[in-house]
Amino acid sequence: MEIDSHLAMHWKSEPFNLGQLPEVAARLLLELHAVLDSSAGKFPRGVVALQGEMGAGKTTLVQALCRAWGFEQQAVSPTFGLVQQYQLQEQTIYHMDLYRLNSEEEAWDLGLTEYLDAEALNFVEWPEQAPGLLPKESVLLQVQVDGPQHEGLRKLILTVPA
Repeated sequence: MEIDSHLAMHWKSEPFNLGQLPEVAARLLLELHAVLDSSAGKFPRGVVALQGEMGAGKTTLVQALCRAWGFEQQAVSPTFGLVQQYQLQEQTIYHMDLYRLNSEEEAWDLGLTEYLDAEALNFVEWPEQAPGLLPKESVLLQVQVDGPQHEGLRKLILTVPA
């Protein structure tokens, strides 16, 4: 999936503060079910590319989504380990952070496509570090911040391949 490829907007949230994130995450779950493979039941499967500036709240968003799905443990940032795995009932969620990659080739060498090809839900932060790694049917979720990182209002934009 090329990040700048032709995408069509599917959904856009109203501006929200971080205190409203649980409600926004619950709404986003419905939208993810609508655009990803939901044939497996409660959890959709596929790849969600997460874009946003440093400190926009990408990891915080994944944490809120995991909580909305009933994951009891604290989801953590995969920045230093590249990939975190969360097991929810019979569903696997992979959370990747490609920020520290030096090249797309490095992502291929690390075998990250095995996660993306798995029967799982994948959240990929900093997808622009390896855009050719992502499947064509990946969806893009942008986290935009208006104002200071910790106090600014956020907006989510979910786009799908056209």
